[in-house]
This record gives sequence, C-alpha cells and structure tokens, in this order.
Amino acid sequence: MQFNIDQTLLTQARSTLSKYKKLYWLLGGSGSGKTTISQALSTKFSIPIYDMDAHIYGTYHERFTEEKHPANKAWANAENGMAWLLKMSWGEFYNFNQAALPEYLDLLAEDMRSVNPNDTLLIDGGIWHPALLAQVMPLQQMICITTAQSSIEIWEGNPERYTLREMFNNFPEPDTSWQKFLEFDEKITETSVKESRESNISVCSRGRTESVDEFAKKVAQILALGDEH
Repeated sequence: MQFNIDQTLLTQARSTLSKYKKLYWLLGGSGSGKTTISQALSTKFSIPIYDMDAHIYGTYHERFTEEKHPANKAWANAENGMAWLLKMSWGEFYNFNQAALPEYLDLLAEDMRSVNPNDTLLIDGGIWHPALLAQVMPLQQMICITTAQSSIEIWEGNPERYTLREMFNNFPEPDTSWQKFLEFDEKITETSVKESRESNISVCSRGRTESVDEFAKKVAQILALGDEH
C-alpha cells in the first residue's frame, strides 16, 4: 500500500498557518514529556493547548474524506487501526505517516481559521516528521524535546501506560505485535530527532534528574515565550 504526500495540502496549510506568529509546536517521541511541558507552559503563560493526538484519534476521524485525506481515511476505516498499522513494514509505516501529516495540517488549518492570528497557542505533539512541518511553519516556532528513556522504559515501566499493553492481548500474536510496536516507537523517536536536527529545529533534552519546572523554563527560553508575555 503506497500513499502520496499531498504538496497542495502543505501549500494551503502554509498559507493559513504562516499568519500565526505565536503558534508554537512541541515535537518529540512518546514519553518525551510533550504533554507535561505543554501543560507547564500553559499554566505559566496562560496559553491554551491544542492537543494534536486528541484530535487525530478523535474529532478528525469524522472529518477525514476519501478525496482530501485518503491515507487517514484508510486508517480510520480499518476494523482495528493499530493492527492495520502494525501489519506494515517500517518503510510502509514511514510512508503512511508522511502522507498523513499534510492531511492533519489541512484540518488544523481549518480549525485555526477561528483563532485570532494575534493569539498564542501551543500544539502538543501529534506528528513525527519535522522535515515536512518545516515546510509549513517557521523553525523558531517549533521545538523537539527528548528524554533519556528508551521505548521499553516508557511503555513497560509506567503503570499509566499499561492500558495500551493490555489491548495487545486481543491481537492474534500479542507478544510479536507488542515488540513490533516498541520497535516502531523507538524509530519514531529517532526520526523526530534526526529530522529536527537536519531541519535546524531546536532539540532540547531533559535530564533524568531535571524537574518539570527547570525543563519548561529551558523550553520557554528557546521558544522566546517569556518575550511574548
């Protein structure tokens, strides 16, 4: 199965999103702390958060169309979305997510039309191809955050994430599927960081002993959030 990157959607998204000079996007792999840091920044600077994952796995599903969002429509129509993705090779999975990104940006741009261009907004995660996002938004409005934890530590060492692991018990080959998920997750993080560095997007690493407040302050300085408020 092969999906194409819709350059027209990227161009249209850039036309809309370029108007928002205070739109900031926190990128990074699973468990890197995107949501925690977004919430900390939101509290400190009174900035609303647009939870990209919540939209991708929620409201966007009802808005995907065959014409404009073929990659995501195929995923949304699958009986089991996770199982459908894990049947792919890494190359196919990589291709799907590249094609999915412009489709997400199309719906994000649609939502942003109701937001004042002078307002500040944080976008929490949702994508892992910063190189494509760099075609749409200024580099200084994005940051990729990382953690020293591996995917195994993140998904198997955190009780709050056990629900996902239990879901795999319903798969025909649960252990094999789970190991493939962890493998893909590790590669997602590697891709996010690699593409960010290659695109000159700031990459900020959180140390194991660094507090949320300390790390949030570092992220705010890189994004120059203190200068905006």
